[in-house]
Amino acid sequence: MKRIDYQVEDVEPDFEPLSEQFGTGDGGKIVLAAVGAGLGAAAPAISVPIAAGVAALDALRERVHKQQKRRQGTVLQAASERADTSPEDVVRRITEDDTYALLAAEALDAAARTRLDSKVASLGRSLGALLQDDALIDRESIWIRILSVIESPHIRVLRYFVSGKKLGNDGTYWTPGTEVSVQTVSEGIGLEDAVLPLVQDLLRCGLLMRPGGIDGGTPDSVYTPDALNEELRATQLGAELFVRLELAAEEF
Repeated sequence: MKRIDYQVEDVEPDFEPLSEQFGTGDGGKIVLAAVGAGLGAAAPAISVPIAAGVAALDALRERVHKQQKRRQGTVLQAASERADTSPEDVVRRITEDDTYALLAAEALDAAARTRLDSKVASLGRSLGALLQDDALIDRESIWIRILSVIESPHIRVLRYFVSGKKLGNDGTYWTPGTEVSVQTVSEGIGLEDAVLPLVQDLLRCGLLMRPGGIDGGTPDSVYTPDALNEELRATQLGAELFVRLELAAEEF
């Protein structure tokens, strides 16, 4: 499939990549340059490595910015193929409708900042699905929100809770697995207590649930584990996430 390098400036206002990282935005670059100049004046011997560091950060900023633009282009391409229309028509429709514009902005922002390649195309497929059929807007908007949270560490955790059965050349049949303790997951991926915020994200997204609860939620209260000995299981949404990511990976 031929890729397109589609410009997205008309869809999403330009933003500074990694603005939360000191030194990577325009403001940070100016500050670093000023600091470098000040240190160079105070200690000429270190002015050369400081200047080289500022130049390296500038190059990093440009590289990340280009990568973000490519990923946003992939979102529009995936959306156009899912909606069976042109990328130009996708842009026109999301700029003419406030609801579409907000969802597109969320998808484009999530795609620009993710490290999970299959997530980028999956965001585009969700955007294309709701453009193709208004009846899907609620469901696909939920998936855009879920995908905006999920990254590779979440997938590694969730994989312990789902079962995948290979279907020859037709992909994998994903289903919720049995109950698994958070301790088992923590030991398996070596994160210790750091696994807890990942599990809490999965619970808030409705991808995991407390045993005995209704699929997709808990009957009595919002439940977040605060200990490694808690047991959880995947929801149907948790299994569907793998279906969506697999489809996106196959097509892009």
